[in-house]
Amino acid sequence: MRRRVVAPFLTAPFPGYVSFWSALAHHGMIEQIPRQVSVASLARARRIATTVGVYEVHHLAPGLFDGFHGSEESGYLATPEKALFDTVYVRAAAGSRAFFPELTLPRDFDDGQVREWIGRIESARLRTLVSRRLREALRQASR
Repeated sequence: MRRRVVAPFLTAPFPGYVSFWSALAHHGMIEQIPRQVSVASLARARRIATTVGVYEVHHLAPGLFDGFHGSEESGYLATPEKALFDTVYVRAAAGSRAFFPELTLPRDFDDGQVREWIGRIESARLRTLVSRRLREALRQASR
């Protein structure tokens, strides 16, 4: 059973999709493989231990809950652009930074999608923080 298939069942009745470090690793954007599965959801943030692994649920505002593909059978996974955005956004909202020492972007990575996600952030202060940190990550990434 793929670990990402479990995510929406853990966040029910709210939807959920695999994102953050877990999706970055799946897309080959980072080398390290996270120990836990990181999930974006409209549900409250929490940590859930299961027999298939540990899941870290991160709450996103409804306006930021999108940018993923999949099905109930395959599980739901953030696009590369959304996984990077989610990681930086959640860290910035918590007052910390996300570091990407070896970030590699896929050939078809769309910087424009990242800018669109930034535009959806309601707080001007947080929008500025996320924008700066994403620009820095993109500038240092391998393409």
